[in-house]
Amino acid sequence: MKKSRLLLFFAVLISLQVSAKIVPVTQLKSMQNFINKMVEKHDFEKAELNIIFSSVKLEIIDKPVKKTDKQIKRIKKPPMPWDKYKSVFITKKRIENGVRFWQDNLETLKSAEKIYRVPAEIIVAIVGIETNYGKIQGEHSILTTLTKRAFGNYRRHAFYKKELEHFLLMARENSIAPLSVKGSYAGAMGIPQFIASSYRNYAIDFDKDGKVNLFSSLIDTIGSIAYYFDKHQWHDNGEIARPISLDAKHLKYAKRANSKPKKNAEHWRNLGFDIDSDIDDKTKLAFIRLPQSTDDETWLTFWNFYVITRYNHDNRYAMAIYQLSEKLKQAYDSTIFYEQDI
Repeated sequence: MKKSRLLLFFAVLISLQVSAKIVPVTQLKSMQNFINKMVEKHDFEKAELNIIFSSVKLEIIDKPVKKTDKQIKRIKKPPMPWDKYKSVFITKKRIENGVRFWQDNLETLKSAEKIYRVPAEIIVAIVGIETNYGKIQGEHSILTTLTKRAFGNYRRHAFYKKELEHFLLMARENSIAPLSVKGSYAGAMGIPQFIASSYRNYAIDFDKDGKVNLFSSLIDTIGSIAYYFDKHQWHDNGEIARPISLDAKHLKYAKRANSKPKKNAEHWRNLGFDIDSDIDDKTKLAFIRLPQSTDDETWLTFWNFYVITRYNHDNRYAMAIYQLSEKLKQAYDSTIFYEQDI
């Protein structure tokens, strides 16, 4: 290794030297400010909140002892290629379990579909990918997760403080002990993996038992997912996506993120896109690009694809939901035909 590179290497090591200490989160002024806000704004008991948060401890990292002239850029891990991503979530076992889930919850799915016009296969696919039909809901303390992300060394502090506020309100509204709730490493919870704000805004008492329960009630879960999609303007019987081949000059319009359709089919036809003739000129469309290990896939997407991304913003997630839902419907329909033949 050359001398200049050695010097840079040691400079980087020095820049990364930090001192850290573990402290109860309640010792932080920012935490006390948050507690005071919850007391003044939402009438919580200050002593009770201090007891609840006393179990959470944070690693407080001081600023680096010495910095180099250039900031060290954070190296981001490249996203999983679509072909590998798909193989993780769309499996024979998940389809088989999905058909069984559909059969076991048929009347609830029919009811949700009738009221909110969201297809049963989409609801089943969401439950299947999120928690493997309720089996894997996460083992992380939601209170601890949100607190550490709101007041520790994480990005998006404001977002997580708001989610922590929603979480405490959600727990109180549903008579849930805050320390008992477990979920994902990022703060999603329950069978459909709602974050706290979504729980409060979109979770519904679909079984009419006086409680909103997304942790063990499949009826509330199914109704809440359908309600969520309805409130995000799911189009009844609307198409979701179809594959499309794009030439080099049009490939730049295929987004790896943000699939919101803003221009209609007529606009794209005028730019030379080969849009299928059965698509009305007024239909708004978008194009997405899914990076793979070899050749990327390109897709034409409709409004309902964008609605799926409101559940999870990753285009790979939305495509996995769509493709799993298609396979679930095909498999479920085949069981009906088989039973009719018998």
